Amino acid sequence: MNILNKRLLSLFSFFLIFGLVFIQSINCETLNTNNEKTNSIDKNESALDNFEADSFYEYGLIIGRKYLLKFKLLNLFAEFIDKSEYSADEAKKQIFNMEKHYPFFLEEIKGLSASLNIKLERLLYLHEICSSYFKGECTTTLSTGDATKNNETFLTHNNDMDRQSNTVGGILHTLLLRMFTYRFKIVKVNTMIYRYAFIGIPILYEYPIINEKGLGFGGNSIRITDNKSRTIDKGDGLSSYLLIRLTMMTCQNVTEVAEYWESSIRASAFHKYWPHHWDGITTVWCDKEGKILCLEQTHNYFVAVFGNSTDYTGVPKGIIWHANHHQWLDPTLTGSVLPEEFMSSKLRSDRAKQLLLENYGSITIETCKNLCRDHSQGFAEGKKDSGDICRHPDKNDSGKTVYSVIIQPKKLTVFITHGIPCRHIFWKYDFTKKFEN
Repeated sequence: MNILNKRLLSLFSFFLIFGLVFIQSINCETLNTNNEKTNSIDKNESALDNFEADSFYEYGLIIGRKYLLKFKLLNLFAEFIDKSEYSADEAKKQIFNMEKHYPFFLEEIKGLSASLNIKLERLLYLHEICSSYFKGECTTTLSTGDATKNNETFLTHNNDMDRQSNTVGGILHTLLLRMFTYRFKIVKVNTMIYRYAFIGIPILYEYPIINEKGLGFGGNSIRITDNKSRTIDKGDGLSSYLLIRLTMMTCQNVTEVAEYWESSIRASAFHKYWPHHWDGITTVWCDKEGKILCLEQTHNYFVAVFGNSTDYTGVPKGIIWHANHHQWLDPTLTGSVLPEEFMSSKLRSDRAKQLLLENYGSITIETCKNLCRDHSQGFAEGKKDSGDICRHPDKNDSGKTVYSVIIQPKKLTVFITHGIPCRHIFWKYDFTKKFEN
């Protein structure tokens, strides 16, 4: 069979399995009228998948059995988009780093391998594919206390992907992303402390949202400079992706988060010899106590900006915003792009700050939804482009917002769009019953 026929067979198999596993998730959510834009539809408990395991190895076993067809689809997807080899030496380096820094993840992968009948080395390669292909650039905001109308707390997160939706790869990417994000999963590993809810690909690309104590998470990837004369802070340590998951399983508020991250040996590098999802990203956090936090970090540099850190933010307390460049750390030390080197990031950061200040004292859930859908101050005022908070690809950048999340930690509630927020409704998930049982 020639290479073309193999690729066609892979593509046919992809859509065949996609049809089998994805048809159940289809729901009508595209906005038809402007009046629907502020509405949310409650998701009942049947829309949540719940997992409990006595060990990380057992968690891998359970996940493989539950999502067998979806992981087979992911394997086909990787085969279609990337034909490169994953050498035995690379696998050994991955395993060495996992044994050294995060053996729990190696146990998960081993359990997943056993239940899927897919080699450990292949799963590490799929992990690598997820890390590179789903790499995104996001916009986040935090608001709490006096900044809100009713002493509430909000975290907003627009998740952006750098993929053109009109290409074959972009179409496959969109289908795969939708398949793994239309349902929340809740997991509790009994050797850890807390349950947490996430979307995404279990184990290989989980995106944690909230844990049972009301700790909420959002993140911003940091674009690194291409200027070879500048320093980029690098160092071995704990992958940000896995550090986020461990945080969700062990921390109950933002104070504990700041202490945990500052005391951790953090990975900050851009090579493939460890699971490096989001290494060096900026993370934002909120909690049930009404506190908010933004962490900028690399291997050697760290800063914790809380809601009352007005010496950093330069604005009244209770609001924080972020995009894809370092705002609080010195980028000449960390290796982050400068704002003017990535104008989309600068525009989105400035606009998020502006909206938080304009609505200061009256921020509500509807304010947050409108912020996620904002198109007012991008590259072209009033037009949809890649400089908007709600991003659309254009000549400047191929970034596109693929979904939005809003977290209300005090109510253990999450709102999410299963698509770009300006065209899709927010679905409401109340985790109170799941987390309090």
